[in-house]
Amino acid sequence: MACLTVSARDAALRYKFTIGQTNVFAVEVSVRSENGSEVTTGNVILVTREATMNSARLSCRGNLKSEIKRTPPRGPGFYPGYGFYPGGMMQNANPFPNDCEIELNDRGIELRDGGDDVLAVPLGKLVQSIFEPLPVKSGDDSTTDTVTVLDDPFWLGPAENFMNVRMNGQPLMMRFNMGYPQQTPAVLTLSRQASIHAKSSKGDTMEWHKQTTLKSFTLNGTEPRLLATSESDFTFDRNAGLMTKIETQGDVSSQTETTSRQAKVAFKLRRLTGDELAAALAPPPPSMPPRKLSGPDLDKITGDLKSSDLETRRAAMRHLNGVDIEAPSGEFISLVAAMALDSDSFVRMTAANFLGSHATTNEVPVLLKLLKDSDWSSRQAAAKALGRLKDERAIQPLSDLIARGGGMYGQDASSALIDIGAPAEKAVIALLNERNADTQRQACNILQQIGTDASLDPLQKLVGDSDQSTSQAAVDAIRAIKQRQ
Repeated sequence: MACLTVSARDAALRYKFTIGQTNVFAVEVSVRSENGSEVTTGNVILVTREATMNSARLSCRGNLKSEIKRTPPRGPGFYPGYGFYPGGMMQNANPFPNDCEIELNDRGIELRDGGDDVLAVPLGKLVQSIFEPLPVKSGDDSTTDTVTVLDDPFWLGPAENFMNVRMNGQPLMMRFNMGYPQQTPAVLTLSRQASIHAKSSKGDTMEWHKQTTLKSFTLNGTEPRLLATSESDFTFDRNAGLMTKIETQGDVSSQTETTSRQAKVAFKLRRLTGDELAAALAPPPPSMPPRKLSGPDLDKITGDLKSSDLETRRAAMRHLNGVDIEAPSGEFISLVAAMALDSDSFVRMTAANFLGSHATTNEVPVLLKLLKDSDWSSRQAAAKALGRLKDERAIQPLSDLIARGGGMYGQDASSALIDIGAPAEKAVIALLNERNADTQRQACNILQQIGTDASLDPLQKLVGDSDQSTSQAAVDAIRAIKQRQ
């Protein structure tokens, strides 16, 4: 068994993809040069739309903000793009394309860009950075290859991703408005050398350090036209099959016969979990306190929900966001439930949130379908409603959700099963036999609340498990059950 454990941990790393899985990464990209600085921060939300044995198609959505500070040239005069004062700052809440699609294999190699256009700036490049190509082996390694990049600005990455897309909210040809000189984009072919050094491997976590050097084949005298170096630290969760943390620092120098430029580039990434994940995926709160919907306004929306026109029904659903309806009728709840599976994600989310508070047992079939929704908030609302209703039809679907692994799937399902109580015990005991350690721990935590004598022997088998946290969860559950006795 020890040999098998070592062999599994030394196996090649692989990204894991599950249809409907939603992950959120907090990112920060900063570029600082003699011309000023540009810092882009925010969240990148990834939803797995399709998955095969070794690849996946991801839908990518960004909530990014860029803060730009330009350093004015020395000397008197007016300089467009720099503002009227030194250190002028421009800020735009979301100047970038907001979504894209990408197909990757389980090593992090891009297979295809989705749609007719290349990946958006900077979202597409951020997604590529999140799925850093994984090392072929767990030990030290080095590679040499070539890559084609934009000549300027180099730090935006491979040229094929940026030749015909917008930058900073402006077409590339309009960049002189941002303080850049007007120019035609040019590309360079560079030699890339990368070396990887394994730092540690503890449990399901692996860390490694990567050094990269890029040199252009084009020379300026005896020196490369462009030279870049970077130092990166990666933390990978084998259990989740995802990066949990990336930190990169880089230096870029570019020189011609008449100019010389230096820049420092930094990239930070952190995978969100728990409360941070919930906050990132929660629908934005209404700008004002929820208003009461009743009388003629409620009658108007009810009539619109009965309309044969889809857009009329969707508009009615959008008006329900952030409103409070006291004791809605069964007919009204049924009309909302009919929109809960709409293809419009906002309509679906609004309907799910309404059902989370008002659904009856009549809506359980719809709630069960929402448990498979790609939107996290819709799944959360459905699980909340099913726990409130204590309907036993939900026990196995909720258990299956936990069996998929990962706290982002199981947290709300666990709460719902705890609310359902004793009828759920048998299905939860079965989760103790799952191979996923996180699933086992969640099952232990549920049984700690609802378990009876029937749970004691299955829990005892996990005491002394090689995963210390799983063993402790089993001990805590056994102790709680015996105290109830």
